[in-house]
Amino acid sequence: MDAQGFLAALAPAVTDADARKRFLADPKAVLAAAGLDLPEWFTVTAREGDAAELIITVPGLRDLDGDLSDDVLEGVAGGMSWGWNCGGW
Repeated sequence: MDAQGFLAALAPAVTDADARKRFLADPKAVLAAAGLDLPEWFTVTAREGDAAELIITVPGLRDLDGDLSDDVLEGVAGGMSWGWNCGGW
């Protein structure tokens, strides 16, 4: 989906009350139906406001080739991890 497709998917939400209600309830599903295939881990939220805006929160950098910290190694050493969170990755 290009920018024009994105705007076309968004347009009904600013001109039609039912489309707006659907978009606010589940924007990711509306965008997916219009052809924007986002990964499962990508969250989409919508809210009402005075201006249209697109805010993208980028997760912190991950060193996928780096060594695991001692804390992480201790947490998984027994094959289980309780409460350890890798930030959704």
